Amino acid sequence: MLTRLSHLLCFVLPLSTFSFLISGPHDALSGFAWTLPFWLVLLLDWWNPTIRTEQSADIQKRFFDGILYGLALLHLANIWLMLNAVSELRWDTTDDLGFGLVNLIAIRFLVGTSSGTSGIVLAHELIHRPQPYLQQLGRLLLCTVCYEHFVITHKRGHHLSMGMPQDIATARLGESFHDYWLRIYKGHIRYAWQSELERLSISNQPWQLKIIHHQVLQGLAAELILLTAISVIFGWLAALMFLYQAFAAVRILETVNYFQHWGLEDERYGHTFGWVTDAWMSRYVLIGLSHHIGHHENENRHFFEIAYSDQGPKLPYGYFVMNLWVKLNNASYQQMALRELERFQNSGISGTLS
Repeated sequence: MLTRLSHLLCFVLPLSTFSFLISGPHDALSGFAWTLPFWLVLLLDWWNPTIRTEQSADIQKRFFDGILYGLALLHLANIWLMLNAVSELRWDTTDDLGFGLVNLIAIRFLVGTSSGTSGIVLAHELIHRPQPYLQQLGRLLLCTVCYEHFVITHKRGHHLSMGMPQDIATARLGESFHDYWLRIYKGHIRYAWQSELERLSISNQPWQLKIIHHQVLQGLAAELILLTAISVIFGWLAALMFLYQAFAAVRILETVNYFQHWGLEDERYGHTFGWVTDAWMSRYVLIGLSHHIGHHENENRHFFEIAYSDQGPKLPYGYFVMNLWVKLNNASYQQMALRELERFQNSGISGTLS
């Protein structure tokens, strides 16, 4: 029972966002109150209670598939509700202005956080599934955060060259998050574009079909059409909020990528697939994302099948706390990370992975 309930924690943030949106608009106090579920998750992620759950054989695959479909539906509903909520705000008086700004701030925080911790994480799970329709659903979810090219950069780039200097998604030793963000935000789209050109260059298709089958172009076209439709139906402010939540969500994703592999690009501190954490809250709210070594050992494993591995340098907190630490005090984070890499190198664990 504990295992079953633990897996349902992934609904906490998107459901609280959904509830906020359908019950709005809100005043300042009410808007802050709806952010409390996030702060509770953050607190538990920092505290990291030592709750251990084992996979139960009586939980059927349909249960986990239901979680994925439920999360996808919630994410799409939250995007729609956000656009509708922004379009209905009024700006006629001074009171309207203050009220509207409060709601925009709350919407940006809740939807951006939900998109980054639920939408993109779910898309990551789906693009690794073998079923084409699930992969397409993952691409659709990535379009809602304007990051559809992540499919190519992640699967063809990161998974094939992880731990090597040419992997643009691995943060270098001593690299700040600011520098990493500027490098990969542009580098990912360039890599995806070039990868598609190379893939299509070996086909015998006419150039017209090559353009149609160019996956990066498909994604950019879908995102442009989506943004245009939002502007026409909901207005320019809703379109701006859509872009803002997308930016916030992608920044959450890339912060995770930053600390998952920081300093591991050349194996000078030993061979490992990534940094590890046994944080219970991160494990279940982020549908297995924090068990990252197991994911790299076998990318075809489903989120509920990935076991915890301690074969890497250990993060002191879960992913939610680490995400804020990296952004708010990057120098302090790097000092901790360097000490932990040295400890990991001297522990004897660093040479055990094959």
